[in-house]
Amino acid sequence: MIEIDAQLSRQVADAASRSLVIACLGALLLLGAALAAARWLALRDREAQARARDKHLASLGEMSAVLAHELRNPLASLKGNAQLLAEDLDGPPRERADVVVDEAVRLEALTAGLLEFVRTGAIERRDVDPAALVRAAAGEVDGARVDVDATAAPTRWSLDPERFRQVLVNVLRNAVEASPPGAHVDARVGLDRGALRVTIRDRGPGIAAGQQEAIFQPFHTSKTRGTGLGLAVARRIVELHRGTIQASTASDGGAVIDVTIPG
Repeated sequence: MIEIDAQLSRQVADAASRSLVIACLGALLLLGAALAAARWLALRDREAQARARDKHLASLGEMSAVLAHELRNPLASLKGNAQLLAEDLDGPPRERADVVVDEAVRLEALTAGLLEFVRTGAIERRDVDPAALVRAAAGEVDGARVDVDATAAPTRWSLDPERFRQVLVNVLRNAVEASPPGAHVDARVGLDRGALRVTIRDRGPGIAAGQQEAIFQPFHTSKTRGTGLGLAVARRIVELHRGTIQASTASDGGAVIDVTIPG
């Protein structure tokens, strides 16, 4: 029977413990390096995708600008002549002429929406009053039906006022149209963890399961007369501000759109 000296036994145990600690630290370092590499690769892929998307949108914007220029004059002529014709008609012929006018107006809106969606270029940020922007957008949509809560709003924030106003108008218009006639829409502007946050809630049926991301895709709409570009334009402008826009359904019903813009 072999007896091991107690001191030697402790030394062996200490050495084993140190080896185990070193091995664990090495494993943790390797794991940290792997996670950092994975994050770097994911970030690089997102940046590459963003550059490819911007390049594609820029090309699409150039083509759309040409197309819009070619369509604008014929559409204006079509609408103008149909309006003049409708004024001279009665009964069913007048109704058919009105249909032509309505469709011409819809095509004009679609052309304008497409141009806004593919519009590129740097935004021009400056310090503005975000609460005033929300109130102005609410007044443009339907001031009587939009309740603005700006009690926690900052007095100034860096935004492109014209383009961010378009975000607010598009989201508020969707909210008013989704709500029952006469129902009010809530718009709250404040701070959330150091970022500007605008939350708009309607009184409609909410967002269908699995559609929280799809509603921001171009031409996605449940309206018979909508272009499906309003929220797509809003997201593009928000992303130019390095912000986020998200959709959800409130626990007691109604869609909620959250726009967050970092400082």
